[in-house]
Amino acid sequence: SAGRWAVMVDPPLPNAGDAEGGSEVNQVHCFRQCLNAGLALHGLSTNADAFLPVSIDGAYCALRGDTTGSASGSSGGNVLRNRMLFEGSAAISLALETSTLFYRLRCCQPSSGPSNSSGGARRSRIGIQSGFYQGYSGNTGYDDSNNEPYATAPSLTYHEFLACARPSSDRRRSILELDALLRPISYSSAATGGGGLGGLASGGVDVASLLTGNAGGVSSSVLDSLRSAGLIAGGNNTLGELQKRMERGTSIGRMRMEQQRQQYRPRGRRSSPRQNELGGWLEDISTNSLGGGGLVSSLSGNSTPFGRRADHHHFALSTSLRPAASDVQASFSVPNPGGNGASSAFLRPMMEGMGVKYRPEVSLGAVVKDTVVDLTGIGSYWRSIFTNRTSPPVIPPASSPSDISRHQQEKRKPSPKEVASHSPILSVLGNSTRSYPRLSAISRGFVDAVHSHRNMGYFSRDVMAGIIPEKDDCEDALEYCQEVMDVYEPPMGSGLVLGEGENNDLNAYFDD
Repeated sequence: SAGRWAVMVDPPLPNAGDAEGGSEVNQVHCFRQCLNAGLALHGLSTNADAFLPVSIDGAYCALRGDTTGSASGSSGGNVLRNRMLFEGSAAISLALETSTLFYRLRCCQPSSGPSNSSGGARRSRIGIQSGFYQGYSGNTGYDDSNNEPYATAPSLTYHEFLACARPSSDRRRSILELDALLRPISYSSAATGGGGLGGLASGGVDVASLLTGNAGGVSSSVLDSLRSAGLIAGGNNTLGELQKRMERGTSIGRMRMEQQRQQYRPRGRRSSPRQNELGGWLEDISTNSLGGGGLVSSLSGNSTPFGRRADHHHFALSTSLRPAASDVQASFSVPNPGGNGASSAFLRPMMEGMGVKYRPEVSLGAVVKDTVVDLTGIGSYWRSIFTNRTSPPVIPPASSPSDISRHQQEKRKPSPKEVASHSPILSVLGNSTRSYPRLSAISRGFVDAVHSHRNMGYFSRDVMAGIIPEKDDCEDALEYCQEVMDVYEPPMGSGLVLGEGENNDLNAYFDD
C-alpha cells in the first residue's frame, strides 16, 4: 500500500464558564479526556505511517497573529468559539494544502526556453537533501545554467513523501508537527505614505518606477542610495520582505552584501554589519523576544514554544511555500542565481536554511509560482478569512468633508484581496524533539487516568459499559506512549530535558 497519514484535529478549547457543572462531572470529563488522548496517540501512530496532531486554537492564533493565546478566553462566548472554529479550520486547510504539494505536483518537465517574467519561469521546484531519494543530478533537464548543491525532482510520489517524513533510523518516530506563516509580513510602503496597506493595488505610487521613467531621468546610483536610506521602496532591485528574511546568512545573502560593499566602497561609505542568523525565519515567532527573527507559528497545539528550534534534534524537515503575489512580482526585479521567478528565488535559501542550520536527516523544499489568490480566487468564503479584523478607525471632528475623506483614505482597512495578495503561505512540516511537551503531557495524563486511585471507579464503570478497552489493553497503550515519549526526548545538554537543570525536579521523571 502507499501508506497512511493520519491527521488529528483538536477542537477549540472550552471557555472558562463551560466547565461549571459539579466537581464529579468535571473529574469524569478530565478522566475520559486524558484516557482518550492516550488511546488516540497509540491507535493512530501505530496504524499510520505518519501522525500529525493539529490544533484549531493554534491555527486561529497563527492566522490572526495572536501569540498570547488570549483568543481562547471566555470573553467572546459562543460567537468567538464559532469564529475560531471557522477560521481555524480554514487556516489548517491552507497549511495542509501547501505542505502536501510535494506529491500533488504534476510530473512534467518545464519549458526549454529561457526563464523570463512573461511565462518562461517554471511554475514549481522541489529540492531534496536525502539519501533515500537520489532525485536528479543538480538541475539536469531544467533551463538553469547553474547547478544547485542539492538534488531536485519534478515531484515525489506519496510513498516517497511519507518515507522522507519518517526517517529509517527509528520507525517509532512518526509524530509530525506543523508550523505555518499565514499572515502578511508587511505591506508595501508605497501604498499610503510609508506604512500604508495595500501597495500598488490600493492606488499607491511606486516612486522608484516613476523616477526611473522618461520623465524622471534619475540615475540608478541615486536610486540605490535612496533605497538604502529607506526613503523610497519598489522599482528595480527591490527584494520582497520574505525573500530578505530567508536569504539572511545564506550564500546568496552574503553575495548580495558583498556586491553592496563593492558598490559603495568607492564613495567611502561603509556598510554597517548586521547579525544575519541563517534559518532564523524557521523559529517560532513567540521566541522573537529573545532576539530571534522567527516567522512561523505552531499549529500542533504547542501553546508555549519549547525552546528554540536550533536546540532540538530534527529527524525530518520539509518546507513548502506559496509566495505572496507581491513577492512573486519582486522576484523578477532582482537577479537570482537559480534564474528568474519565485520558484528559483526562494528554493536555495530555503534549502540552506534547513540543511545547514538544523541538519535534519531528511529535508525537502518546494516552491510554487501560484499564490493563494490564484488558488482560491478570493471568493465569498475566503474573503471572510482574509478580512483585516483590526478595529475601525475613529474619524475626528473636521471642519470640511475633504478632511474626513483624507482621513478615511489614510486610515482605511485593506480589502480582502489586498490582504491575500500580501499573504504568503509558508508551511513547515517537521519531525523533531519539539513534540516532546505534547507527548509528555499525554503520557502523564494517561498514567493518571489508568493508575490514579480517584479514577479507579470511573475506569471500572466505563470498562463494564464497554466504553473503553480492558485494562490490559490500556496498559499496553500506556507503555507504547511512554516509549514514544522517550524516543522524542530532547538532546542532553540542551537544557530541555526534564531533570537536567537545577530548577527541575529529577524525581518527577520517575513518578510512576
